[in-house]
Amino acid sequence: ALSLLVGLMLGVLTALGLDLLDDSFKSPEDIEREFSMAVMGIIPKPRAGRLLENELSDPHSAIAEAYRSLRTGLQFATSEGLPRTMLITSSQPADGKSTTAHSLAVSLAHIGLNVLLIDADLRNASLHKRLRISNEVGLSSYLSGAKQPEDVVQASATEGLVLMTSGPLPPNPAELLTGARMPSLLTLAGESFDIVLIDSPPIMGLADAPLLSRLVQATVLVVAANETRRSTARIALKRLQMARANVIGALLNKFDAKETSYGYGYGYGDYEYHSYGETPKLPSGRR
Repeated sequence: ALSLLVGLMLGVLTALGLDLLDDSFKSPEDIEREFSMAVMGIIPKPRAGRLLENELSDPHSAIAEAYRSLRTGLQFATSEGLPRTMLITSSQPADGKSTTAHSLAVSLAHIGLNVLLIDADLRNASLHKRLRISNEVGLSSYLSGAKQPEDVVQASATEGLVLMTSGPLPPNPAELLTGARMPSLLTLAGESFDIVLIDSPPIMGLADAPLLSRLVQATVLVVAANETRRSTARIALKRLQMARANVIGALLNKFDAKETSYGYGYGYGDYEYHSYGETPKLPSGRR
């Protein structure tokens, strides 16, 4: 009995210790408290047994609905409405910024906007891999002076969405991005498109994202639930602020209400999206 009691106490202490050591973001309130920043959207994790690609391609899925909600939130993000040039970035790799940039671009195109999506990650480009399209020419080809803007864009399968891949990865990404051709590109794009979305590299350890954030009207910081450390995100946000970026809010990605201890349920404060047309199950006693 004594051994069992000691074992239980050690288990509880271990769990408390691990919880104290884990400084990742668990809920939207964690972001709001840490940075006094609005949470523009909450993207849930894919359902068990479902691939993210399948969820994104299903317009009735909870994830697709979450991106529509993000789109709506961005439309009220500024006094002028939806920012015409936006940077999607994150503090570290694998937080989901590229998926967010593409999914948001598709969602904006679905409401009739002409959208240009630029893959500005000239170190680890992913847009062409995700969409299985050519990357022989792209942003780097234009920035180096080898091509004109009209030579480095491609139509997409989504009406109204035009893509500009990274192009061949250059040895000097930061130098290309600091030249005069990047601001010129955004000016020209603003004349032909309603919205320009830029998928940038992660912030930590690289100069690219802060440089790009100075050229756009708004920046959105993607935070992965239970993965992004608060200390890392804090440093990343400070770097953006030093670059005088207009960070309009954060996006909590890969969120799973079941993994939190906050008891999110259907109703006020609910962050668990339901598929379109799905009837949510109410707790017993509620009608």
